[in-house]
Amino acid sequence: MKKKTGLFLMSAAMLLGTVAGTAAAAKVDVSVQVNSKAVKFPDAKPYYEDNRVLIPIRFVSEALGAKVGYSTDRVVTIKQGAKTVVMKINSKTVTVDSVVKELDVPARLEQNRTYVPLRFVSEALGTTVGWNQKQHLVTITTGSAATPTPTASTTPTATPTASSNNMYKVGFEWPREKELGKELFINNMKVEGGKLTFTLPKDASGSKDADDGSFVKLIPGRTYSYPIGKDAGSLSISKPESKGDQWEGYTIMLDTNINEDLSDLFGSITNDVIVVGANHSGSPLTSVIQKAKDLN
Repeated sequence: MKKKTGLFLMSAAMLLGTVAGTAAAAKVDVSVQVNSKAVKFPDAKPYYEDNRVLIPIRFVSEALGAKVGYSTDRVVTIKQGAKTVVMKINSKTVTVDSVVKELDVPARLEQNRTYVPLRFVSEALGTTVGWNQKQHLVTITTGSAATPTPTASTTPTATPTASSNNMYKVGFEWPREKELGKELFINNMKVEGGKLTFTLPKDASGSKDADDGSFVKLIPGRTYSYPIGKDAGSLSISKPESKGDQWEGYTIMLDTNINEDLSDLFGSITNDVIVVGANHSGSPLTSVIQKAKDLN
């Protein structure tokens, strides 16, 4: 999968592009190459969590020839030639050459390093990004450099499970908070006539993600209807916790054969979609709807 430079800074998906985070998901280390050369991370490492790749921006920016500054009021400034990027820790707002953009999740501080979603690199710093899901490898290329062709590459859809050959497991599990889940799955999301229809809840973030890595940002309060089945892609929907510091999020697989792992578990299911929740767990939408009703 290759992601070209875009004009906005959305996620996995969800990261990610983007799916949204869940409190219990495990982190998986990833490797990064810039123009076929491995980037060294002396302390804080990039990782894959909750449908998105997060990277410590300093090391990747410097590998791209940019200079990174950090002020006492937690503002990060990246200068790359004539381009200037400014962001603040715990804020989703990013300024690129005086143009205000928005990340799907805030820049965060971990191990004294600023982490941002992978898409930030392609869309703010003007590069092409590739993702090899099996190798957990990010490839970043600039200018006329040849883009490495990742093998068996797909859009990231869920965090691989270290104890299993399959990144998913059967049996949907709720994240720490369930407010968004109730709004999505009770008297809202449904499959009829080969299409998934739902209204994106207020204050939620969402994107429709295609197999080629492209995505469309969804608007809260608007009703959407998408075909399901072969090559239909996926949805990433998330919302900040009301009482916590993380995000409640879900990935909706519109194609039950979107990748080999999902196909092994759910490929025989037709006229339904798969909802992926906490701990890489998945179940058909009909089952998740009943679980949501049982919460009341």
